[in-house]
Amino acid sequence: MTSDDILEKLDEALSGYQEDLDRTRRELSEVETLVRQSNSEVEKLTQRELTVSNRVRDLEVNIERYSKDEIKNFYTTAQEVQMRLQIMRGQLDQVQMRRDVLRNRQGQLAQLVGLLGDLADLLRNAGKPEANAGSEMDTETMVANIIQSQESERLRISLQMHDGPAQSMSNLVLRAEICQRLVDHDIDQARAELNSLKTAINATLQDTRKFIFDLRPMTLDDLGLVPTLRRYANQFNEKGAVEINLMIQNLEQRLPGHYEVTIFRFIQEALNNVVKHSGANQARVMLDVSGNTLQILVEDDGSGFHVSDTLENASARRNMGIASMRQQIEVLLRGEFGIESAIGRGTRVAATIPLP
Repeated sequence: MTSDDILEKLDEALSGYQEDLDRTRRELSEVETLVRQSNSEVEKLTQRELTVSNRVRDLEVNIERYSKDEIKNFYTTAQEVQMRLQIMRGQLDQVQMRRDVLRNRQGQLAQLVGLLGDLADLLRNAGKPEANAGSEMDTETMVANIIQSQESERLRISLQMHDGPAQSMSNLVLRAEICQRLVDHDIDQARAELNSLKTAINATLQDTRKFIFDLRPMTLDDLGLVPTLRRYANQFNEKGAVEINLMIQNLEQRLPGHYEVTIFRFIQEALNNVVKHSGANQARVMLDVSGNTLQILVEDDGSGFHVSDTLENASARRNMGIASMRQQIEVLLRGEFGIESAIGRGTRVAATIPLP
């Protein structure tokens, strides 16, 4: 395959992703308008509920002043307002989740469009194919590695969706069917089951929001890498499974967007491996900028493993994680990646990244 063929494929991919990015931006704009409208409606209903509640309290204190019809109308109105408010709050939660998903996708597409554009420019400036055979091969390999990295990330997300939100949603559907059957036979039991279902829905909503944060934290765009890592480490420490000690030195400035996303993904994958495979009690994450180089270190006190045996097993999930981390550092950021481990001596993952 010649450099012209590679460039043509890059341009086709870039055009397709740019169209997808434009569509996502338009849809995000529409959803954000819907969020604002829903927020406004919820605020109006909340104010109306407060007014109606005050009238109901006055009725209860001075019930002798009101006729039966007035009492009935007050309670009917209060129930209708409360029901409408609950429905609108549920709709608001849904559109907010949709907005967060679209924001994540927009960020990912923007990163991919930028990366493909840089690769296309690099290839255009590389000169004649005959004089740059080695460069041509390097570019082709880079494109293949980027595509493989994308597919690995999609596989990781699909597994997480299957094991997390999809399972929870399936359970919620079954419980809703139970509530539906109980309504005709035991209304008190149906109410109790509905309260339990509401609690389960709230828990699933929180898990889904956490999944969205793991997919692409909004704080990455708003505040940057360092605050996002601190929040991520705090989440680990709140769970109590593994204690994370985060140390960041000489990294006061913001980095380009694709650097911050890739570095966060790298540390996220490393910590996920610690939790899933190491059996560690503690892990240390260190970032240190020296000159124009960022050093990253993630080490744990877990059980360790044979690195060579794991890398030879191409289907192992841990191997997939290591391959993803290597591609993130070596392919996307042009850095160096290394991993050391031994049985009973924990694991040490290191990366050296040249900063722009």
